[in-house]
Amino acid sequence: MEVNEGSASSGGEVSGLGPVRRVILISAGASHSVALLSGHIVCSWGRGEDGQLGLGDAEDRLLPTQLSALDGHEVVSVICGADHTIALSESRCEVYSWGWGDFGRLGHGNSSDVFTPQPVRHCMACE
Repeated sequence: MEVNEGSASSGGEVSGLGPVRRVILISAGASHSVALLSGHIVCSWGRGEDGQLGLGDAEDRLLPTQLSALDGHEVVSVICGADHTIALSESRCEVYSWGWGDFGRLGHGNSSDVFTPQPVRHCMACE
């Protein structure tokens, strides 16, 4: 697995983001994937048409790309829906969502697509 221009080593470790990172979990949607790396680093890759990569645009990414919008949020879990993504920050007691917003699936009270992680305002993660 490569992250941007980094390289992979055996045992699920990823380099190229400063220190070598271990892969904590991976989730796959219909045509995109995300990985949570040690150090609370979130990477995404695949189809970005509906914002599901969280990188601020609708571009596809062929390699895992760090989702800098979540840097410092201490994300502990991330999971893909078909065309949207959800992340949990326990330290901030917040759930974040982004991607295809049809049917209110992002929890933001509308059906808009979201291209960067946004907190779900009515969801308290630490209750």
